[in-house]
Amino acid sequence: MAPLPKKKHTRARKGGRNAHNAIKLPALSICPCSRREVIQPHIACPECGNFKGRTMRGDWPQTNLLEKVQPVAVAAGAASEDSES
Repeated sequence: MAPLPKKKHTRARKGGRNAHNAIKLPALSICPCSRREVIQPHIACPECGNFKGRTMRGDWPQTNLLEKVQPVAVAAGAASEDSES
């Protein structure tokens, strides 16, 4: 025979044990490209396809603004070449 509990566990004891099991709202962040779309982490933006600073492959209804911005090192190198000429 399997062992059986000798006494009933109270509601407070059960509730305290299960207090951390509540369903929480998902973490949300704002897409750095569109600045209006709220996205979940580790998921590409449905508007521009931006994920971790890159655009994922696919047909996106909005162009990714991060692709139009040149990196700082490239922009600084281009400016120094123009001044030397």
